[in-house]
Amino acid sequence: MQLGITDLGVFELSDPWEFTRLELVVDPMEPDRFRHLAARLGDLEGDEHIWLAPGVLKFLSHEASNPDWVAGFDAMIARAAEFGWVKDGKVRAHIVRGAPPARVTSDQFRDAMRRLAASVCAVTTGTMKDPAGMVASSVVSICAEPPALGVFVHKTSSSLPRLVEEGRFAVNILAKQHADLLPQFTKAPQGSARFEGTDWTPGPMGLPTLASALASIECRIATTITLGTHLLLVGRVQTTHTQDAEPMVYFDAGVL
Repeated sequence: MQLGITDLGVFELSDPWEFTRLELVVDPMEPDRFRHLAARLGDLEGDEHIWLAPGVLKFLSHEASNPDWVAGFDAMIARAAEFGWVKDGKVRAHIVRGAPPARVTSDQFRDAMRRLAASVCAVTTGTMKDPAGMVASSVVSICAEPPALGVFVHKTSSSLPRLVEEGRFAVNILAKQHADLLPQFTKAPQGSARFEGTDWTPGPMGLPTLASALASIECRIATTITLGTHLLLVGRVQTTHTQDAEPMVYFDAGVL
């Protein structure tokens, strides 16, 4: 089986039924970043091997609840022990460096993604007395059972510390009539100045919600996931309010 570390910093297990080999496949990345990520999996031994905790492999496997898979996995660990590849409860794996993939530049990626039309949202947190917020088009529906959505926030965003500290947020889906709100949210300093002169009101959870928004969705943060330059906030939906209006749409670096 292969345990992978992607260049997004994500761990993934492939070929879980292949019990004759155990490899750690690593996407091209800076050595310091690799060592930081590898430390979450086990103990490095030089540049070519790592000692992995079997529990990590089981945790990442979608087959861990299958008795046949567990039996095969345990047999693999037992065989490794016969060769001296198990020490202090960890199993030795060979490190394989992945070939550099064909690279798309950041500019090429941005140019392509500008063609993806998306709703424009004001993501808020705090209270009406001490609000914080930002504009986002990277809001995604995750699932309906239970209701959950995701918001991607750049690690340098002035809103991120407050969002994480509060542990909750509201997504306000903007209508065309909210065009004046965009420069206010992007140019005014973080805090109350961004919320002046618009119909903001406390939602059921006390979060700043926009009374005239197409939808206001209040969430509690269930978990966070680091992906490249962004942090994904996974929100468990607590309340919703909707109404009809003409939506604001982000397309080709502008709003329609």
